[in-house]
Amino acid sequence: MADTIGGGINEDGSLQNTLVIDEKYAESIDIVGLENAGVTELAINSPVKDVEIGLKGDVDTAVAGARLAFAEIVNEAPAGETASVTIAVTKAKKLDFTTTGEGATDLSVPEGRMMKPTITTAEGDAEDSISFGIASTVKSADISTGGGNDTIVFDGRMKGRSIISTGDGADVIEVNRRSGKGKLRITDFSSDDTLIVDGVTITTDNLEDAPKWIKFGGDPR
Repeated sequence: MADTIGGGINEDGSLQNTLVIDEKYAESIDIVGLENAGVTELAINSPVKDVEIGLKGDVDTAVAGARLAFAEIVNEAPAGETASVTIAVTKAKKLDFTTTGEGATDLSVPEGRMMKPTITTAEGDAEDSISFGIASTVKSADISTGGGNDTIVFDGRMKGRSIISTGDGADVIEVNRRSGKGKLRITDFSSDDTLIVDGVTITTDNLEDAPKWIKFGGDPR
């Protein structure tokens, strides 16, 4: 069985960010409302599997602590709202982030290991931001963003082969790979997009300046 926990109640009676978790893991997570910071923190005390988090776009969420496996985060925010979430766990295996509405996504992974995540944002014009910090490791990410002017930043270690599809819009992809032998493929890099690698700006006019571990073109899967 699963428990559903609301992050609070809005004036209209609707739930704020919600957490759905198998009851056997209920004691593994502490929910802390950081009112002064406007953030709800989910403190993972011991490894947890199959957590579902629904983001409404009204309260920022931080997930920190021990390992997560097969977590599902759903951006349910409406158009004009931004679902902001920070994930700073020791390891997240096969995280699945999906946007079901038209809200924007602000996803930050400042630290920890992110293994084979799938991140899919709204198909509309929401401007999404996805960032992996200096203390993070990303392995084989699958990232698809919508038609807005999106920003994706890799500042940490990269492993495996990550694939990015940014959709329409003037998108910016910044890569400052600290270490690792990770590879990156951008499937739909267009004349509106900008790639910045270790401070070097790359557009469709100078693709030859991109390092060999970054490829452009169709999805090879």
